[in-house]
Order: sequence, then C-alpha cells, then structure tokens
Amino acid sequence: MTRIWRHQEDAIAWAEARLANGHKYAIFAHGMGSGKTRTTLEFIARLMAARGITRVLACCPKAVITAWAKQGGLWLPGVRVVLLDKGGSKEKAKVVEAALADTSPMIVVVNYDSAWRITALEKVNWDVIVHDEIHRLKSPTGRASRWAGKLCKNHPEAIKVGLSGTLIPHSVLDLWAIYRALESPNLVTWGDTFTLHKARYAVLANGQNWIVGYRNLDHAHEKVAATTHQVKSRDVLDLPPITYEDVACDLEPAEARLYREIETDFCTVVEAGAVTPKNALEQLLRLQQICGGYVRYDDDAVASKIADTPSKASTLADMLEDLPLDEPVVIFVRFRSDIEACIRVCERLGRSFGELSGAANELAAFQHGTTKTLITQIQSGGIGVDMSMASYCFFYSLGYSLSEYEQAVARLHRPGQQKHTFVYHLVATLSGRKTVDGRVYEALRDRKEVVNAILDGYRKPARSPR
Repeated sequence: MTRIWRHQEDAIAWAEARLANGHKYAIFAHGMGSGKTRTTLEFIARLMAARGITRVLACCPKAVITAWAKQGGLWLPGVRVVLLDKGGSKEKAKVVEAALADTSPMIVVVNYDSAWRITALEKVNWDVIVHDEIHRLKSPTGRASRWAGKLCKNHPEAIKVGLSGTLIPHSVLDLWAIYRALESPNLVTWGDTFTLHKARYAVLANGQNWIVGYRNLDHAHEKVAATTHQVKSRDVLDLPPITYEDVACDLEPAEARLYREIETDFCTVVEAGAVTPKNALEQLLRLQQICGGYVRYDDDAVASKIADTPSKASTLADMLEDLPLDEPVVIFVRFRSDIEACIRVCERLGRSFGELSGAANELAAFQHGTTKTLITQIQSGGIGVDMSMASYCFFYSLGYSLSEYEQAVARLHRPGQQKHTFVYHLVATLSGRKTVDGRVYEALRDRKEVVNAILDGYRKPARSPR
C-alpha cells in the first residue's frame, strides 16, 4: 500500500487514542484535497485488523458515492464496496440483504437523500458508521439529520467517523445536529436540545427570532478542538496560488427598473417587521434571479428574460473573449435561466461547452478535453468532482451555502492543479450600488447566516434602496 502522508498518520493515531480513552467517535475536520477519505479507509483497515470488524456503513452526498467506490477499490482491495446507487428503496434494501449473506468485510455506501428511506439499514449491526461531508447534517429538522441521530442512538457500540472540509458552514449553530449524529442520545458536547444550544450561543433581535450575532464562541471552539483532528489544506498541500476577484456588472436599464421596484416593496415589508422567513427567501431569490437578467413570478412556469442581453452575460462574454478558445473554463450558476444565458454566450463566442446539472451530466467530455467550457449548477458540481484541468472559473450566480461555495472552488484548486487559479465573482450592481448579489458574497465572506445577514442590512437606513 502506498505510504500515507504524515498528517493522515497523525489523524489515525489521534482517532485510535480517542477510542482507547472510551470515546465512540472521531471527526476528521480536514481541508478539501487533503485526503480525508484515504485517511478514513486506512483507519477502517486498521480497525478491521485489530478488532475484526466487518460491517461498515458510509453515508455521503450522492456525488461522492463513486469516489468511495474508486478509493475503496484502490486502498482496500480485499474489502467489498457495495454501492446503493440504483433503484428505489425496496431494490436497495434487497442489495443490502444480499450483501449481508456474505460475511466477508464490506463497506456499504449510501447517499444521504435515500439513506433514511431504507429501513433495512437500521436493522444491521454496523461496526463503523461514517458520515462523509457531515456538515450536510447541520439542519436539526432535516430528514437525513434526524435519521442519522436515530441511527446513532440505535447503534451505541458502533464507532462513528465524521468527515468534513467545512465543519461549520455558517455558524456555531450548525454543530448541534452534526454532533447528534455522533453522540445521540446523550449530546454531552452541546446539550440535549437545539433550543438550549441556540440560547447559549445565539444573540437574537429584541422581540424577534432573527439572529444578529453569536456569543461564547471561545467556549464553542474549545469543544470543537477537543473532539476533532483539524488539518488546513494550505498547511499540507503544495498548491499553486489562487486569486479571487469581484467583477461588477451594472444592471441594464430594464433590469434596474424591475430590481428597484421589487427591492423597494421588499424593503418596506422588512422595515415594517412583517417579513417571514418563507416570503423573505422567495423575494431574495427573485431579486437574485433578476441580477442574472431573468424574472419568474409565482404563476410562471419558466423565467422570462428582462433585457435583450443580460448584464452578467455581456460581462461574461467580454471576459471569455480574452481567453483562448481551448482554455478550459468552469462557470458556476444557481438558476436554470443562468445556464441558458451562459449557453448563449458560449454559442456566440464559438466556445465548446457542456452542462453539469440536475438535467444533464456532460462532465466526462470536459475532463477529457472534448469540450472546453463546463456550465455547472453549483449543487451538482460542488462536491466530489475533479475540475483541476481548468484554472479559470466564474461564479455567475451563487447560493446561500458557504460549504457549497468552498467545495466548488476546491474542485479546481486541488491536488492535480498545476496553474495559478483565477476565481471571478460576477456581482450585479445598481448604478454602482450594492445589490443582493453583493450582500450574499459579503455574508459568505463573514461566515454569517446569509438570509438573516441580508435582512439585517435592509433594516439599516444607511442601506436603504433609495
């Protein structure tokens, strides 16, 4: 077996020491590209040799399933890797039952979206339960998160392993549900309920449920440090430089008029205190889509283009014109309308392109060099995908998840990248003034809860839309 890196050996030794001291879980909070899957597989191999374990369950995002198959076959060739990636819940349950008939060591890999639907998984006496990208379980009320807590509670003797490159995607409040998957039913690290956890660490606006700040952070950081092995990518990887640049895209007149109209109405509702989380999110999404040159109202099946050529599309075209047609480029987007706008830009410039989204997967052609531009929906291309053949990427639009953003950047700036990497944020502006685009990037940079941070900005007179 190829020799592992020093930080991986240190992580395994740390995890083994935790188990020897009576703890039942370990968290590898290792930066993206630092080989945390390999670390985990080596840890499992040593547990199999020392303790005779045979049954391992690995839960992960859907895009990472194939990575587990590839790396499992590479580093643990004598261990079966059973993928639950085809068919419905009943078919997957049959695969589990068939796999159990063979008593040789195995790793069953399942994605979070379907794991909670497969009741057969709860009946297996797992020796080890792995939660890859465990920050995906941060929502206390999420189905996958609640299922993971139940699984932990029902398997008290199983060793749990959590993996994440961004353990705290936004705030300390993310940690409660993450640790529930490792400590349930006795959450000794953060307390028995999320309500108590929130009361200890969050600062709320008077008379409202909006979070305006956090407290006791030193105390929280000490708890995280005591229960995780932490590695920063920059400390263990020899990667080329990376440059980030915000590129202002002033809205076209028609876009600007509509943006002002909807933002003014929204600001009035916010200042009156009548906004709810649901309608706030709906309006913010509408404003963000307008920043890309499209609008979709409640009764519309698809979004409509506002101006002949969206401002962002014009800016993207100008920047792509400066790059050779054979220079690989990745464009990250959020909305379907943004994909269509980027496709038209590529067609106009004569750039070959492919799509990676919920509707299409043309990643292989890009990786093989057949196409030179990959238009990627950030939810589809943020995790478990190698895009290191490109050193230029554009964020045409962005969601509200810091972890999705960081994972997307890490698809390019990772082991295998040999060039200086350039990341461009296309940020809509309104006569030079900040729009919701700028507020999203600002909140992500400050690691704030995006929606709450944006609403807080609209409440301040200095940031009035007029």
